[in-house]
Amino acid sequence: MLHCPNPPPATVVLDPYDDVIHTRAALASHAPHDGCITVHPTPGADSSIALAYDILAALGKPVPLDVHHRIDPAPAWSIAAAWILAVRFGRDVTGMFGFVCH
Repeated sequence: MLHCPNPPPATVVLDPYDDVIHTRAALASHAPHDGCITVHPTPGADSSIALAYDILAALGKPVPLDVHHRIDPAPAWSIAAAWILAVRFGRDVTGMFGFVCH
């Protein structure tokens, strides 16, 4: 498991009315090379593996196509973490936005 002794702050915006201004702000903030990504979680997915793959998709990286459902999320998160570190180009991660699909 990867360990981050000083994780960056996380901001959570609760938007029960699905206001377009929040969606536009999150999409406008998507800048992986500047340390900020906007993630669209897969609708109906309830696993941490799916979220790791959604992060890969947000980074524009290939998502592994597993023939069999995996139980261990560690490989998926290791891949996502490696790409997050790779696209930073030495900069600090400043934020991650997520949309809750309903």
